[in-house]
Amino acid sequence: MQSIDNNQSFKLQKDERKVLWLSSLGGMLELYDFAIYGTFAIYFAKQFFPSHDGFIGILETYMVFLLGFVLRPIGGIIFSHIGDEVGRKKVLVYTVFLMGISSLGIAVLPTYAQIGIAAPLLLMLMRVLQGFAVGGEVPTTFVYISEYLSNKRIFAFSFVMGGIFNGYLLASLINFALNNLFSQDFLYQYGWRIPFIIGGLICLISYKIRENLHETEAFQEIKHKEKYPAVIIFKNYKTQLICGAFMSAAQQVFSVVGIIYIPTYFNQILHVDTINIAEILTVGLSIFIAVILALGWLFRRDNVNIAKILIFGAILNTFTISLAFYLMKLHMFTLGYGLLLIPHCIFGLFIPLYITTIFPTNIRLSGVSLSYNISIVLFAGTTPILITMLIKATQMIYIAPAVCMIMFLILGCCAMLVSSKSSDIK
Repeated sequence: MQSIDNNQSFKLQKDERKVLWLSSLGGMLELYDFAIYGTFAIYFAKQFFPSHDGFIGILETYMVFLLGFVLRPIGGIIFSHIGDEVGRKKVLVYTVFLMGISSLGIAVLPTYAQIGIAAPLLLMLMRVLQGFAVGGEVPTTFVYISEYLSNKRIFAFSFVMGGIFNGYLLASLINFALNNLFSQDFLYQYGWRIPFIIGGLICLISYKIRENLHETEAFQEIKHKEKYPAVIIFKNYKTQLICGAFMSAAQQVFSVVGIIYIPTYFNQILHVDTINIAEILTVGLSIFIAVILALGWLFRRDNVNIAKILIFGAILNTFTISLAFYLMKLHMFTLGYGLLLIPHCIFGLFIPLYITTIFPTNIRLSGVSLSYNISIVLFAGTTPILITMLIKATQMIYIAPAVCMIMFLILGCCAMLVSSKSSDIK
């Protein structure tokens, strides 16, 4: 099995600290905007999809959520082509601007009661723009960090992934604050717009900040640039692409279910009060981010066998997922949620890093982007709908989400073993 040699001097230079900070900030803002859609869906679902059946309202809202995922591959292909052709930095600047515009757009949308069917259609348009932007943003961040800090990948990725998940935490904190500051009626009528306004404004500020980033040396040293990198990947790197998609799914399904879908799951299915949900999410995500940063620091110099760590992580997660939902069945929601998240730090840290190493530099961004976005569309984006339908059909409210998450952990590990020969991690 292959490993990372991280024994070089660990001291971060000034420009490296700057890159980590700016990349993490952008990743946080991008995921924040996606997270608030899932977190606040319970408030605005009826504003755009009025229905007497609560399950139908959830499904309609998450169908729009899925639409944003469906557009990700298109955004990923376009932005990754730009990234492989003119540079990674350009993509990071363009995507954060587009995300800011779409977030502000959702914040000012009129409701179904005001303009009828045009309201959900406009919501779909904003979600299309969000999905288009994130399709290029997150994979580019992964590739940019992997190339810019190639000899400090583990710590760099722990910092960036901590920043990305801080986007979820920020959404949770705002949810917690709004639930304590305003009445439920206000949140259902107007308050749900506030987090979208905040996210949009911060994204536009970040757009100016990101212009200070520098291009990576790995990109500048490319001697031959493919005219159509996506075509080359489908032609010559199909195995890496399929494996990358399944590996990414192991992480993305967990993140979508455990962070984005969970507020709706707690509220609409387990009937947990919204204020308690905000507290549960805040505690769980705070611990999660602390643990993923600690893992990065722990492995900053060691030789790490990624394959063995991911296999161990899959076994550990299988056990803890089962126990977590059992604890939720006993109404021990905070403990159960914490147990659900913490072992996932292993996958949240190492899978994105690993996928950046299985494609050559001149098509790397396109390969990572396609892997990431295909997994989102085919697996992660559809999982909330699948779980909701399974629960409605079988009433297995604790077993359905657990089985889905465990299944993708196993598939991800199998894909990692197949792709190990292609990795450039030594």
